[in-house]
Amino acid sequence: MLSDDEVKSFLSSQNLKLTKKNSNPRPFDQKLTMDNLYTVAKCISEITKKDKIDHFTKSYIWKHDVSDELVKIYGKGSVYDENKKNEYDKFFAQPMNLLSYFGVLSRDEKKIPHKFKILDQNVLSYIHSQSDRSLKFLVFVSQEFAKQNNLSNYFNDFFSKETSDSFKDLRTNLDIFIRANTNIGERRPNPHEPSRIYNKIINHLAYDLGKKGSYGNQGAISHDTILLEDLQYNSKNWHDHDTRKPKDISRAEWRKLYYQNQEKNKKEDVFENGAKRDVKEKHNHLSEYSGEKANHAHHIFPKGDFPDLRYIRENIILITSGEHLDIAHPMGNVKKVDKKFQINLLIKKLESIIKIINGNDDFYNLKNFIKVLNTGFNEQLDDNASENEIKDFLIKRLKTLN
Repeated sequence: MLSDDEVKSFLSSQNLKLTKKNSNPRPFDQKLTMDNLYTVAKCISEITKKDKIDHFTKSYIWKHDVSDELVKIYGKGSVYDENKKNEYDKFFAQPMNLLSYFGVLSRDEKKIPHKFKILDQNVLSYIHSQSDRSLKFLVFVSQEFAKQNNLSNYFNDFFSKETSDSFKDLRTNLDIFIRANTNIGERRPNPHEPSRIYNKIINHLAYDLGKKGSYGNQGAISHDTILLEDLQYNSKNWHDHDTRKPKDISRAEWRKLYYQNQEKNKKEDVFENGAKRDVKEKHNHLSEYSGEKANHAHHIFPKGDFPDLRYIRENIILITSGEHLDIAHPMGNVKKVDKKFQINLLIKKLESIIKIINGNDDFYNLKNFIKVLNTGFNEQLDDNASENEIKDFLIKRLKTLN
């Protein structure tokens, strides 16, 4: 699997200058998010491999049984539903346009409908291999796009000030750039049309820097720093006016409470569903604890308490229904956690991770597991802790419970 630096190097080798002569003037767009990019990249990889094809159209990927299965989590209905045509057209088209602009796919401009081809399978696999990599890719492409189009200073000025005036200046400069270098807005003048492109770039860069970004279709400065949920296609809206956040509580804390209180809304997000599916397949539907046939992908640290860990593979362990509902959650009460069994599961998960890493497979990352432990236990284990140091840490915690 490619490293982050290798992906950055790949992007820096591409010509990303935006001009009117470019037949693909919308590398970023309104519905382009990390989760739909992840899903579409996965659809393309699985469909081309399954059907043994080199070239494909947007509709071929869109209206396929593999896609129909992978998009179920969005709760928008079947890809074959004609009533969902406009929604799914953008859902598949916008990620494919981005992938072709940045050299991952090719797009034949001489034929309508456009025919696509995978140019770099390694980069495509990077995007859908883990939940955080599609987001990293969007950050990387935003950085490289800004650099090659001489826009970085505009972004840097805003992020250094984070004021309404500096945001207006950024919007003005980006609006001028987009109108000068694309045909957007020429046929149907719309003062807000350019924001559909640059809002995405602003927010991916803002998230990476922990800064304020853009909010709303018309592009106003956000009240708070951009969070992961602000970047998702299928996310709940955490903004204050939508969730009735009390004024005396932080967005981060309210986000956790809001998530816990959604008793009637149990829909998992795309990354969580994808991570669970991947863990089940990686372990051949066998319990990582006992080796028995299993189909329960269990969050070792509950997602209600730790929503940011819900899609991290290293926090998901495959166990049997009995191990899940009789032991992990005593008497099937998912609000309760058996603390001793939790640590035993972490020890087993560590063994799974090390076994796969030693097989030269990057499905798991030990640093991600350390992040899970530090978050779940509110600890500060070193990012470079060894397998033995991590195991000793877990055994010591287990002993304190005896």
